[in-house]
Amino acid sequence: MSVKNNFVKPIVVLSVICLFVTGALAIVNSVTRPVIEEAAKERAAAAKREIMPLADEFEMLDIESPRYEGRIPRTVTEIHRAVNGMGYIFAVTVIGYGGEIKILCGIDLDGNIIRTATLAQTETKGLGTPIFEEPHAGQYRGRDRSGIEAITAISGATITSNAFKNAMRYAFDAFAIVREQYE
Repeated sequence: MSVKNNFVKPIVVLSVICLFVTGALAIVNSVTRPVIEEAAKERAAAAKREIMPLADEFEMLDIESPRYEGRIPRTVTEIHRAVNGMGYIFAVTVIGYGGEIKILCGIDLDGNIIRTATLAQTETKGLGTPIFEEPHAGQYRGRDRSGIEAITAISGATITSNAFKNAMRYAFDAFAIVREQYE
């Protein structure tokens, strides 16, 4: 029994295998990442059209500009203004029970939710996922900031329900800030 055969050789073999697998994963990632990112952009564009179908086009606002002076909540990652004045769409990322939830929330110029769309979520299927579907998500339609407080959480999915409601609150916080800049 030699130390070289029993200890060194298996370590070297496993290290070579790990290096090979890591290299293969890096190659696959470099090929698939642009495709995945493009698909995510297309989903977001389709969701924006669904939220605000009467908007002709959207202008993305620079939320890092001095105009907003860090007043936009950190959870709001993007703000899109409908060029024809239909309203705004806010991309909000919050933490639910299962991890990050990425939501779009459209708010008209009167301060009412037009519609919401969920871009990504990892909540428990069947338990947390009904939050993002009808009829629950539809309850937010037409409500202003005070109106969302009346919406109750789904039993068994309180964390996810509260995360969704918080996303709407963050969207309204950002709406108040951008609206004062454009009116």
